[in-house]
Amino acid sequence: MQNLTVADGTEIWFATYGDPLRPAIFLGPHFYASYGRADGDDTSRWIEGLKDEFFLIVADYPRGFGRTANPLGMDFTPDVAADEYDRIADAAGVERYGWAGYSYGGAIGVQLACRSKRVSALAVGGFPPLAAPFQDMVDITTRMATTMQGTAGVDPKLLWSSVGFYTPLLDWPEAEEVAKLRMPRMAFIGTEDVGVPLHGVDLPLAAKLREVELSLKALDWRVEWIEGRNHMSAIEAAAALPVVRDFFRKSLLPV
Repeated sequence: MQNLTVADGTEIWFATYGDPLRPAIFLGPHFYASYGRADGDDTSRWIEGLKDEFFLIVADYPRGFGRTANPLGMDFTPDVAADEYDRIADAAGVERYGWAGYSYGGAIGVQLACRSKRVSALAVGGFPPLAAPFQDMVDITTRMATTMQGTAGVDPKLLWSSVGFYTPLLDWPEAEEVAKLRMPRMAFIGTEDVGVPLHGVDLPLAAKLREVELSLKALDWRVEWIEGRNHMSAIEAAAALPVVRDFFRKSLLPV
């Protein structure tokens, strides 16, 4: 594990794997350097499946996950995410990086690609890059933060960080910004993805991606469907790693 210290004194922890001379990939959420990790877990399977061909970065980030403290609450915005992920890449010695993120990490990846010139290839999992359900996400994350307030061992600012991230996107010119992207791009999702039911709310993520599939393809996105998988199972290495690895091989490795 390595760390960098940012301006407010927070230590952001990250780990790297593989040869730093190879093309870099940042494994964003739902992958973390230490949070939720155990020997033989699925993050380890992703790392094992990619580290021979790519230089990997995995971080305890956003703040509040794993060893990285000081979540920002409502001050955590897409601009803050883009800035601090680029700082992690700097600390890892990487100028350009591919991004693979799932669910929250998929939403973050779109924002990084639109705000940073350093994303060399973008793999967005479990989240539609167009017609994204930002209002639903604000409603769901606000409900979670409100109902879980005071839960033992849970920092309230971590709960509110997701609300802080999604709220500015309610007025973000999504179609205009996504259309500007030129790096290789892929969206992947389980065919049975209805989100993670919380408080009786289903989020038809697969259906939303189907609605914009032709529009994405017209913008040169690759769209991949993980057959029979839901939101929780589509990110398993056995299901999605072959598709994501193939995308990065074609996008980042020399012919």
